[in-house]
Amino acid sequence: MIDPLSRDAIVALAQELIRIPSVSGDEQAIMSWVQGWAAQNGIDCQIIATDPVRPNLILSVGNSDSGPVLCMNGHLDTVPVSDPDSWRTGPFAAAISEDATKLTGRGASDMKASVAVMLSTLLEFRDKPLAGLLQGHIVSDEELSGAVGTIAVIEAIKNGTLVRPDWCLIGEKSDLKVRNAERGILAVEVIVHGRASHTAAARVTGINAIMLAAKAIIALENDLDRFHPSVGKPVISINMISAGVAHNVVPGECRFSIDRRLIPGETRESVVAEIEAILQDLTRDEPRFRYTLVIDPSGDFIPANITAEKSRLVQTMNAAVRTVLKREPEYFVQWAGATDGRYYRQIGIDTVGFGPGGEGAHGANEAVLIDDLVAQANVYRETVQQLLGVAQ
Repeated sequence: MIDPLSRDAIVALAQELIRIPSVSGDEQAIMSWVQGWAAQNGIDCQIIATDPVRPNLILSVGNSDSGPVLCMNGHLDTVPVSDPDSWRTGPFAAAISEDATKLTGRGASDMKASVAVMLSTLLEFRDKPLAGLLQGHIVSDEELSGAVGTIAVIEAIKNGTLVRPDWCLIGEKSDLKVRNAERGILAVEVIVHGRASHTAAARVTGINAIMLAAKAIIALENDLDRFHPSVGKPVISINMISAGVAHNVVPGECRFSIDRRLIPGETRESVVAEIEAILQDLTRDEPRFRYTLVIDPSGDFIPANITAEKSRLVQTMNAAVRTVLKREPEYFVQWAGATDGRYYRQIGIDTVGFGPGGEGAHGANEAVLIDDLVAQANVYRETVQQLLGVAQ
């Protein structure tokens, strides 16, 4: 049998996944392929689905009766290919670079190649007497809402349909660094109130809400000079704005949205208070400035979340990095978005992200570093061995 964690085996499996288009909303074909792969390789497969054409697969080896449960979470949905003319090879060709260092294709970095590592790890431990259960939570819908993906898996864990993991590994890109924390997300809509009028009377009866909003945006859009050693700085960005009803009408209202990313130690209340303080300062300098805040308009606030460095999972992952990579582990202090790891942490499951390096995610010529995939696989193997060991 070919070593499932060999370079060639991992790349071949990643290529199979990349060749199957699986844009969010159209994951059935790739999930059917994985289901067939599991059956062919004698790996137990449970389907968790709230949408029958967008299933999630729970692949398992070992036995939870003999010890703890470790799951690996990875998604197989991708964003669409929006720029086909910019690709040097076809987005589903799963091409290997001339120097054999990169594997290119839609989903290569985000995150089909990492799922291939997870499948390979399950195959590696299929016939070994684990003192516990190793699972792959292979999900849909990460790129959109997660509602029929990892959120559905979490609901199955909460209602007892699915065994509760003790620990979770997330395979998103982390450049072989340990990702034990993620920024939280809070949306805030600011409604700036002016006074509409005819343009001819703009300086007499009008109060231009766009002008006032521009002052507020300049005051808010700044670097936030705070730092957390596991995740880096918080972020504030004004990403949407709307105003005006006609070319010749002074806008009486202007709305803009704030996307605020939180680090551990920040709360919803502290972030709102900080925004309020900046806007209140503006009202003192500009008496015409009036506004209304709408906090978390979509109800999708996520607090910053962290798995403590002292947790067994983080300590084991750090030790695995030392053993396999022969260096001290680094924490992933990068400008990165949220992962599905937040859902596991929200129900008290210690979670760590560890994945390969890559480039071009969501863009043309998306690629993953092949050597990193092999390193990831060996770090996963060492972590599984240390956490689950061998049944007596």
